Amino acid sequence: MILFNTTFAVDNNKSGEFIEFIRDTYIPMAEMSGIYGLLLTELHGEMSDNSLTGQPVRTFALQMRVPDEEAMTDFHDQVLPNLYRVIGESWGMGVSMFESKLDVIYDHSKANG
Repeated sequence: MILFNTTFAVDNNKSGEFIEFIRDTYIPMAEMSGIYGLLLTELHGEMSDNSLTGQPVRTFALQMRVPDEEAMTDFHDQVLPNLYRVIGESWGMGVSMFESKLDVIYDHSKANG
């Protein structure tokens, strides 16, 4: 299993509509790709400022479980470009992001449940 994490820094004044996009568009498209166990979280603590827009930002992390490398490649090559295009067209420099692809070494919930 792969844990795919995308961290987003979103201008505070755009964060409500961004959360709706993640909930109503991004997550359903990921689930249709065989990805499961999606979790949207927010960094606990103070907001920083977007150096490009000057706006305070909220930092979110979207974590997803991907069953295997084939599903990861398909999602990354076929689905993400469209999602990232929508993000760019909708929020421009008001959203920045980076991805992390992590190999799961041990999943306690599966080992004991």
